[in-house]
Amino acid sequence: MSIHEVSVRCAAYLAGEIGSDSRQETRMAYGLEILLGEIVKMTCLVLLSWYFGILLEVLSITITAGVLRLASGGEHCSGYYRCLIGGTVCFLLLGWGTHYLNVLFTPPHAYTGIVLSLLLSWGILWKYAPGETENKPINSAEERVKFRKISLFIILIYGLAMIIFTNYIKFQPLVLPIMVGMIEQSFTVSPWGYRFIHFVDRALIFEKAEL
Repeated sequence: MSIHEVSVRCAAYLAGEIGSDSRQETRMAYGLEILLGEIVKMTCLVLLSWYFGILLEVLSITITAGVLRLASGGEHCSGYYRCLIGGTVCFLLLGWGTHYLNVLFTPPHAYTGIVLSLLLSWGILWKYAPGETENKPINSAEERVKFRKISLFIILIYGLAMIIFTNYIKFQPLVLPIMVGMIEQSFTVSPWGYRFIHFVDRALIFEKAEL
């Protein structure tokens, strides 16, 4: 049974218990599907990253990208399971790379990286944020400006956090993951990010072979 089917059945049961109409039932099913999907996705990420010894990096990248995504939007795969597979593999690879590069990412290299990543992310988000999708359309110019400003404010907060963390040995391992998460999410808002995710989406469509 798929997550969609579980959500629909749970929503139908809840709607029957509280006397909701079909419109409210559909909303509950959609919300449950998102909640269950995120729980499954995070569980997979946590277990796999823990197994490979990259839990700190993967969680830092995922949280950084996820918070920025709330404001900046961005493309995603068309199907849940393709999104699950593609997202899990992507964050694991980024976490693995960050884990092994972190030992090289110390001052003054860290400050240079922070400045360059902020300029890159700022430029992309200024021009393309928020990224519109079929499920999350932008309804007005005012809404677009609002989400763009929030996106830029978030990366300024990230920049400040990275600068502060660089000066404390205990927190230095978080600097590169935050940077990678910020750049990764900014990339998904850009036209190149849309093309790449569409490519991944098509590559993860597995059709049954004809006998």
